[in-house]
Amino acid sequence: MAEIRTMRAEDALAVARLCLDLGYVATETEIGERFVRLAALPDNQVWVALWEGAVVGWIHGHGVRLLEAPPAIEIGGLVVSPAHQGRGLGKQLLRACEAWARQLGYPRIRLRSGVHREAAHAFYRHLGYQQLKTSHSFALDLRDGQ
Repeated sequence: MAEIRTMRAEDALAVARLCLDLGYVATETEIGERFVRLAALPDNQVWVALWEGAVVGWIHGHGVRLLEAPPAIEIGGLVVSPAHQGRGLGKQLLRACEAWARQLGYPRIRLRSGVHREAAHAFYRHLGYQQLKTSHSFALDLRDGQ
């Protein structure tokens, strides 16, 4: 019934649709182009969760190297469609990413979660993740004319 595998280019449309559940709007083309760039990097990986052959979730892990902290794999995104939550798919996706991080020799895996995602926080705690802090996220648009 459930299968976890690495993402393929043909998964881009399903992944783009699932991005909406996280509050991000991305087209199939945008996801496809980003996936091609990320897939070429040695410490980036995306897995998808399949249910009856359909992509119903995904997770993206990527290496982070900071001056002030040891290297880590950061989960850039994790989503399982609301209709398929509660079936262990999120846990399977996280465990796949954790195993990969260990295989690469990373000492830590971390993630960020919006303050309003209380159910997700409980899920992460249940799987052994510890809340480190609450913070704000800032961005500056660097495109022309901004």
